[in-house]
Order: sequence, then C-alpha cells, then structure tokens
Amino acid sequence: MVVAGSLVPSLAPARVRRVGEVPAPRVRPLADVLPAPAPRAVDPGPAARTRHAQDELDRLAAALRPVAARLLSAVADVLAGRRPPGHLDALLTPDALATLVRAAPPPGPRRPDRVSPGTVTPAAGLRGLRVCAVGRDTAEVTAVVHGRDRVRALAGRLERAGAGYAAPGRWRLVALWPG
Repeated sequence: MVVAGSLVPSLAPARVRRVGEVPAPRVRPLADVLPAPAPRAVDPGPAARTRHAQDELDRLAAALRPVAARLLSAVADVLAGRRPPGHLDALLTPDALATLVRAAPPPGPRRPDRVSPGTVTPAAGLRGLRVCAVGRDTAEVTAVVHGRDRVRALAGRLERAGAGYAAPGRWRLVALWPG
C-alpha cells in the first residue's frame, strides 16, 4: 500500500525540471556560435594607404630637419650681414638667391656703434624650426631666427635637386620668404 505523502519513485524521464531548479547551461562548440571569418582582402583600402603615405612623409620631414636647420642658419647669417650671399650659390636657386640679396643688408663696413672692435658676433639662433614634407621631393620649412638686435621669421621651400645616382640626397632652397 501506498501512504499519502510518501515518496514514490517517478516514472518520468530524468530531464524533467523541478520547480525552482536552474537549468544546466548548454555548452556548444565555439565554431557553431561565431560566424565564419570573412576572407581577407588583398587591398587594405584607401585609409591604410593614406596612413602609410603620411608616415613616409613624416619620416622624410624628420630626416630633413638637420638639413633645414643648417640651411636656414646660413640664410640667417646672410641676413645678419655675417656672410656674403655668394656663399649660398649652390644651395639656392637663382630666384631664391635674388630674394636673399634683396633682403640682406648692403655690403660694406659695419657701423661702429653696433659692434665694438675685436668682438665676435654670435651666429644667428633658430627657434621654432618646422619641417613639413609635402611630397617625396618637396618640403616646406619655417623658423624664427633671433639675432643680436632683431627677430625674423623665415619660410622656404626645399626641393630635391637630383634624384639620380649622381646626387641622391641634395636639397636646394627654391623659394624664400624672409620676414
């Protein structure tokens, strides 16, 4: 006989849940859950090409910084009267040299009230040199040049003079804007 309230073995399958029981998580293979990876494109796209090109221009600008500093220091020496413009013939195009000659002080003896005899005037100092590579063979440079009694702004455009094997890394100042 079966007494009420006693436990009777159930004939129901074992998978039946009881009230309040949390179901066991169902584990599936990861390949079934995630979508199949898309085939990788051969062309990375225009954004990646632009980023790569800009990285190359940034590296070129960093490499040109010492060249631009030496060149603009020489131009500043001409503008201060410490060097004749003819010294820069090989580094400037004729148009840039003509601009430099117009902006330079007239040749001749210095005024005695500016420099006492026997003193050496310091070279012009560059502040705020900026180099921006526009292309593989072109860069634009700007700087603030401070001298003994004047502060000037200089801007110029550098272009690669020879792309061949004879002169692979020669840069010339093709345009100059002295302020």
